[in-house]
Amino acid sequence: MNSAHLHRWLLFSVFSLVFAGVFAFFAAMARTPAVRLFPVEELFRVALVVHVIFAVVIWFLGFKAVLWCYCAAGRGSAVSRLWSYGLYAAIAGMLMVAASPLFSARPLLIDYIPLLLHPLYFGGLILIALGMSAVALAYIKHSTGVKLDLPSYTMLLAAFVLFVTFLSFFSSAFINGTDYRALVWGPGHIFQVASTLAMAAAWFILLRETLGRDLDSPPVRRLLLLYLAVAMLMPGIYFFPRSEQFWLFTRAMMYGIALPSVFVGLLVLRALAEQPSLELRNPEVASLVYSSVLFGTGGAMGFFATSADLRVPAHYHGVLGAVTLAFMGATYLLLRKLDIPYSRRAAMLQPHLYGAGLLLIISGLFWAGMQSAPRKTVEYADSATRLAMNLMGLGSVVAVVGGAAFVGVVLLALLRAGR
Repeated sequence: MNSAHLHRWLLFSVFSLVFAGVFAFFAAMARTPAVRLFPVEELFRVALVVHVIFAVVIWFLGFKAVLWCYCAAGRGSAVSRLWSYGLYAAIAGMLMVAASPLFSARPLLIDYIPLLLHPLYFGGLILIALGMSAVALAYIKHSTGVKLDLPSYTMLLAAFVLFVTFLSFFSSAFINGTDYRALVWGPGHIFQVASTLAMAAAWFILLRETLGRDLDSPPVRRLLLLYLAVAMLMPGIYFFPRSEQFWLFTRAMMYGIALPSVFVGLLVLRALAEQPSLELRNPEVASLVYSSVLFGTGGAMGFFATSADLRVPAHYHGVLGAVTLAFMGATYLLLRKLDIPYSRRAAMLQPHLYGAGLLLIISGLFWAGMQSAPRKTVEYADSATRLAMNLMGLGSVVAVVGGAAFVGVVLLALLRAGR
């Protein structure tokens, strides 16, 4: 394990959460009827776009690099340069995306990868994609001819899926042009496959290193191969008429991704249930438990979701929050492996705050969705919906405190270790 590269990618990932948390608070307070932070809804939309891009794209990409670095071993000088070049490109891209709201960019609240229509924003995303491609290539080169354990094997699949995502984006740009919703719809779905694999790798690492459970077996590896197979088949959807592409990508997500995820999730839940006791004061264990619970709850909500109401964000806040909590737990484990001291008292509470906050968020959103409350708006007519959204607002405050605690604990530990 190259501790220098791992340390730098951890810093990159945590700083992406700093930006995500700031804009998440702005967006949530703009949505909360008792506060209404922004008088102009356009500012709410800008905050929401930037929050989402940092929380579910840049943070997820950065932590994939962390996991690749952790799983890698015996790198040569050429591979080391790829790690460094990828990091420099990603840092430059992250700063460009963070600065783009200052330039009156028009927000597009499209699903999976929301956009700000400004060259600085698009240029930043391209630089991040180039940086991550370099790191994924470095990991693939390292993995050639090497016997891989289950987490390393899972992250190898994630590297291939990420390349499929980027290739799908270029194919979509050629086919769909400036139809931005169609442009990101397919790549956004494939990116979720890579993120699910990374979450599974984090689960496997936490189970093995914290609870002594190794789920490695040929059937599990074959199950994980389904993710890669589905991801490689999904770009073929572009050969169908555009009117059918949205439906086909959605069905591929529902059946090709959800079904293997059910079995992976059940394997993890069974491993947790078989433990004689779970030390929930250990942030690694607590993060794993909350992650698996949120993934199951958010996934179940997806079966009731429609495109018109707030049950959809309830679903994806659950499953994406599960990915984040898995990464948080893995971060604490990596700090322990690197012998980097951190505040145990704050870390002991942090997963509970973040996990409980997310459970309140998705409960409020799902409740409001049951009242047919529309998505992507801050106006709510009836009292039941306003009560549900205030519950969401309360959960947002709790989750932001939990997220801020994670950032504070980890960032302080990493900065102290880097002196």
